[in-house]
Amino acid sequence: MRIAIFGTVGAGKSTVSNLISEKYGYEIFPEPIEQNPYFEDYYRDMKAHVFKMQIYMLTARSQQLTQAKALKNVIFDRTILEDPIFVKVNHDLGTMNDIDFKTYNDFYEQVIIPSLGSRNEFDLVIYLKVTTDKAIERIKERGIKAELQTPRQYWETLNKRYDDYFNLRKEHFNFVVIDANTDDLNSKMDLIYKNIDNLQNKQ
Repeated sequence: MRIAIFGTVGAGKSTVSNLISEKYGYEIFPEPIEQNPYFEDYYRDMKAHVFKMQIYMLTARSQQLTQAKALKNVIFDRTILEDPIFVKVNHDLGTMNDIDFKTYNDFYEQVIIPSLGSRNEFDLVIYLKVTTDKAIERIKERGIKAELQTPRQYWETLNKRYDDYFNLRKEHFNFVVIDANTDDLNSKMDLIYKNIDNLQNKQ
C-alpha cells in the first residue's frame, strides 16, 4: 500500500508517519529537508530563493516516487501533491513573480500530474487538517529557527491554500480528512488505522 500524508507545517505528519510505520512495518520516505541546500536561505530570503527551493523539492520528491516503485508498502511524509501549494503561497505573498509561477505550474500540470497515474499512485491520502493557531503552536514547540522567524501571514495563507488544493484534487485521489487539531493522538490514530485496515482488507 502507498500512503501519502497531506497537511500544513505543524499538522503532525511526521508523528503520524512514524506511528503508521511502527504498526504496519511500512517504509517512510521523509520530507527531504536535511539534504535541501536551499532550506535555510529560503526562509531567510524567500524572494531570492523560492524558485530554486521549489524546483529542488519537486526533483527530490520525484526521485522518491521512483525509488518507492520497488517497494510494496510505503508512506510519504508530505508528497509531490503539495509542492504547488507552497508555490501558490509565495505567489500570493509576492515572493514569486508571475513568470516563475506560470513556468512552474505549466510544468507541474503538464508533466508531473499526468505522470502520477491518479489513484494508482497513492492508495490513501491522509489530510491532517488543523487550524493555523494549532499549527503555529506546534511549530513553536519543535523550535526550528527558520520556521520561528516566519511571519504568521505565511502560515495563514499556507493553511488556506491546503484547503483550496484539497478541494481541487479530492475527486482525483482517495482522501480521508482527519481532525488533527486535537492533541488526543490515540483517537486520531484509531481513525487512521481503521481506514488503512479497511483498504488492506479490500486488497
